[in-house]
Amino acid sequence: MLRQIGETIAAVQRAPLGPLAQIEPRWDAFMRTQMQGCRNRHTHLGLAPKFLAGLDDLLHDAATLIPVDAPPVILIGEYIPENFLLACHDGDWSLAGLFDFGDVKAGWRDYDLLGPSAFMAAGRPGRVRSLLEGFGYEKLDYALKRRLMALMLLHHASDLNSHICIAGWQDKVDDLIALQELIWAG
Repeated sequence: MLRQIGETIAAVQRAPLGPLAQIEPRWDAFMRTQMQGCRNRHTHLGLAPKFLAGLDDLLHDAATLIPVDAPPVILIGEYIPENFLLACHDGDWSLAGLFDFGDVKAGWRDYDLLGPSAFMAAGRPGRVRSLLEGFGYEKLDYALKRRLMALMLLHHASDLNSHICIAGWQDKVDDLIALQELIWAG
């Protein structure tokens, strides 16, 4: 199923932007605003100090890892379980539909991998690999994990305490680098 979700995200992103290219805020302005408010947001949401300690380093890395001037694609921002319609034919499940485009924007393609990563892949290497391969990534390297970790913290709805579906994750890792390795295992 996660391979189909990765393929679906990639297919949506291949669609022409059309008037969606004019949606505000623009990706570069959105990222600047998110970076400026990231520490306050996660402090307010109660992110543990051991994770906040590495936030400045991650934001520094984000400035070079997240393209702000790359050609934008359609971003749904909410590829989460509640927004998928599944179908079962002869015991085989498949993705049959996608809905809820309320948070649509234009920007960097990797942004849409966050919901499936946090809510569905759950740090399981086979699931992570299926999602990323379906999306078109052949290799899961440190730079990709770091970029995804930065985007997860910068996402407009980011709240790691309630969005990472790995039981006991706060006790399994000691910093953001270990957390990115836990979420995007493989």
